[in-house]
Amino acid sequence: MKLLYRYLYKKLAVYLLVLVPSFAFVGILAEVVEILRKVKNLDYQAILLYVLYQTPEKVYYILPVSMVVALFLLARDLVNSREIYPILLNGISLRRLGVALFIFPVVVSLLQVANLELIMPEAKKRAEDIYSFLKKRPQNEPLIAYNTWVAIDKDRFVYFSFLDLKSKNGKGIVAVEYTPNFTPKSVIEGKRFFVEKGIKIYDGKKVVFSDDKDISLERFSVFILQTKVNLEELKKLIKVKKPVSIRQLYHAAVIAEKFGYPSSYYWSKMFSSLASVISPLVLSVAFYPLVWGRKKVYLVLMAVSLLVYWYATAFLTSLAQSNVIPYYGIFAVDIVYLIVGLFLFSRLKFPQL
Repeated sequence: MKLLYRYLYKKLAVYLLVLVPSFAFVGILAEVVEILRKVKNLDYQAILLYVLYQTPEKVYYILPVSMVVALFLLARDLVNSREIYPILLNGISLRRLGVALFIFPVVVSLLQVANLELIMPEAKKRAEDIYSFLKKRPQNEPLIAYNTWVAIDKDRFVYFSFLDLKSKNGKGIVAVEYTPNFTPKSVIEGKRFFVEKGIKIYDGKKVVFSDDKDISLERFSVFILQTKVNLEELKKLIKVKKPVSIRQLYHAAVIAEKFGYPSSYYWSKMFSSLASVISPLVLSVAFYPLVWGRKKVYLVLMAVSLLVYWYATAFLTSLAQSNVIPYYGIFAVDIVYLIVGLFLFSRLKFPQL
């Protein structure tokens, strides 16, 4: 039995190794045509690198569909080669076979997670940089930064908890000045601040350490720190411009929520990403009973159901982003597909027996 499952896993792996590059090539070709139509800086090496860095994202969206197609091709192959009959005659039902085969989409989902968490963030960042170069336009600026130290000079440092780089407003700031021997000279803390020519700090306190070890404390409602923070240089220090992975989206959502910045975008994207990484398993369970159908109507039903799945998930994501539904409502489509798939799975029989 282990030999049988190993044989079927190898077949599925071969199908995926053929399907994923084929679908990715079509997606990349469309991307190349689109970028050649829009670019102002025709640099073929940059275009090649852009395509290369876009590939992980293409694979991320292609893998769930490829998993369904691979299952369909496996079922067609087993039926057309009549290999399915010895399997059934040896007491292995389609349901038992399905339980064993579902291990494969679990592995594919783990590959989805690895791609999303380890590869896509850096690849997407570099793709955006190259795209800005090809379009001859400034790179997209990050909207928020948080938990960041900035060195003003060798003796002065500024820490802020949260800063909206677009509006230049922030919350939670600490400015520290040291003597040349690196002993504290003064500390300024504030609840809110605004960055312009200097840093305007609101609702804070200033602590001054004098040479004779006396400490003075002064509270203020408004204080202008006569120093300059180069926001352009600060933007370069922030590596993640747009959160991509589940960890980055979660971290950005928590930080934004903590400081009163709109967080619905990050939460909805995070739950949408979670739905995407489990989609190979969800779709495999939902479509496994259909791949054994001999009528063409099953093929049409699978194609329509795939379209409905992706459009419905995208629609629920947009509703969650607007706070119309809870963020976990994005999983409603997965739950429906799992329930229908498990119901059909419980009634599954080989149609020719």
